[in-house]
Amino acid sequence: MKTSGLAAYVLAGAIVVIASHYGIPKSLGAHPFWAITTAWIGAPIGLVLAFTVRAMKWRWATRLLVFIALLAIAGTAAHQGRLIFAASFAENTLAGQFWYLGWIASAAFAAALIASILTPGQIAKT
Repeated sequence: MKTSGLAAYVLAGAIVVIASHYGIPKSLGAHPFWAITTAWIGAPIGLVLAFTVRAMKWRWATRLLVFIALLAIAGTAAHQGRLIFAASFAENTLAGQFWYLGWIASAAFAAALIASILTPGQIAKT
């Protein structure tokens, strides 16, 4: 089944934002105050990234593997940032930035991964 290019990207962004409103990032370790904001910032970035990589005609499996690896790296950065920030009693600002920016990157790469899953084909030439 072919999907409209735009519909897949809108759905991917909506999944990430709706998941954040249901508390998925918060339950995985995001700061409760910033959990929803990071998804609203990261999802559009990830959708642009997914569209760009698809327009560059990367193979579907390659896109999936790259976005899975980047999501794992971003999640690790966010997790380690949270641990170090909490251990420093909120004095290590670099760790706090890793925590915050790691969650933005996680939302971006999650949106890119979902968009890539939903758009397995290449962009047709018109």
